[in-house]
Amino acid sequence: MSKANILIVEDDPLQRKLIKENLEREDYAVFEASSGREALDIIDVHPMDIAVVDFKLDGETGISVIVDILKRNPLVTPLMVTAFANIENAVEAIKKGAYDYIVKPIDFAKFLLVIARALERQRLKREISLLQDSLAEKFSAKNFVFNSSRMEEVAFLVSKAAKSGATVLISGETGAGKDFVARTIHFSSKRKEGPYLAVNIPSLPETLIESELFGAEKGSFTGAYERKTGKFEAASGGTLFLDEIGDLPLQLQVKLLRFLQEKEFYRLGSSKPLKSDVRIVAATNRDLDLLMKEEKFRPDLYYRLNVIHIHVPPLRERKEDIPPLVDHFIRKYSEKEGKNIEEISAEAMNTLLKYSFPGNIRELENIVERAAVFCDGKAITSTDLPVFIKEMSEDELVEEGLPLKDRVKALEVREIKRALLESGLVKSKAARALGITERMLSYKIKIYKIPADIKH
Repeated sequence: MSKANILIVEDDPLQRKLIKENLEREDYAVFEASSGREALDIIDVHPMDIAVVDFKLDGETGISVIVDILKRNPLVTPLMVTAFANIENAVEAIKKGAYDYIVKPIDFAKFLLVIARALERQRLKREISLLQDSLAEKFSAKNFVFNSSRMEEVAFLVSKAAKSGATVLISGETGAGKDFVARTIHFSSKRKEGPYLAVNIPSLPETLIESELFGAEKGSFTGAYERKTGKFEAASGGTLFLDEIGDLPLQLQVKLLRFLQEKEFYRLGSSKPLKSDVRIVAATNRDLDLLMKEEKFRPDLYYRLNVIHIHVPPLRERKEDIPPLVDHFIRKYSEKEGKNIEEISAEAMNTLLKYSFPGNIRELENIVERAAVFCDGKAITSTDLPVFIKEMSEDELVEEGLPLKDRVKALEVREIKRALLESGLVKSKAARALGITERMLSYKIKIYKIPADIKH
């Protein structure tokens, strides 16, 4: 049985034959086309995995052929082959959808390695496509927006997790999309008809976390006037998402570990064991390895939770995802605001690409929503963006050459401004978000001379 179907689009019959012979030695099923039209006719009949396309074809370019192939079948992975090697051609080919760029004369040892990598990527694309087809409407493909290889890997892991019943640990910074990943796993799994319940552990007083999770009998603590059903019980048949698991107190980590091992728990104030058929998905923005070294997180619980680990990278490490995300949010908030916004200006997009997004996707969405409110035309411009975004984008470029002490100061100023803006200039809320006291925040505002009327 052939490993994969590979289409060669090459107008030179000798070159086509040479490529075909090398691929057939590896047991690939090879199809040949001398033109773009012939290639499309083959793709209409046969499912292709890889398309190896020559850059210069008789009367057309390989780039236009790649575009046409992907329109017919976006799951094909194209490779560009050319004797005209230059950076401009490489960039253009990859922008139009080519996975890689191979220069003639072909080194077939390297070429076969590229084919193997392309097939792995193509397999990931098929897995992701199947995942997207199976999601509930709220978590459909139109909401799983990315363009980076790092998020492609996340999507692949999500598809694997959705097919499994194992516990999942999602790591990543605040606002990176951990909750969306957890929901996507649930709504594409066999449990999608069951409940999806989320608990943000830091938002609960420590004295109430146990009753919130495991439930409580009447009279088990002051204010318990009736029996309380906990999230473990209420989520039976579905998924329980434990957000910021690193903040779970040690005594409750023991109880969570027992549940993961025995599928059994106790209501607060009861000695009767209860069982629940619930899947646990946990998330954290903290370094659990460090917490374990500090004896603030149990290693045995970590290994129970970390059966499938999905790390969601911060937006600053995958800036190629910013343009498609911006387009997605423009469509969403243009409709919500009853406007006809179609695009974002190049200048405004460049401003966003220079910004580091400490709040990740959540911050980007807030920025685009605000811009949609302020936009009066068909395109979002720089004037529609918050002033602090433009200032911080410029500051970050300047900071690159500064001494460490000055860069740390600039970072503090930037984070304080952001926290103040996100809290509506309420110092107590901004201080909590920054993890410092209000008194310390006031002191830093004074020494850094941060104006009281920060502009949005």
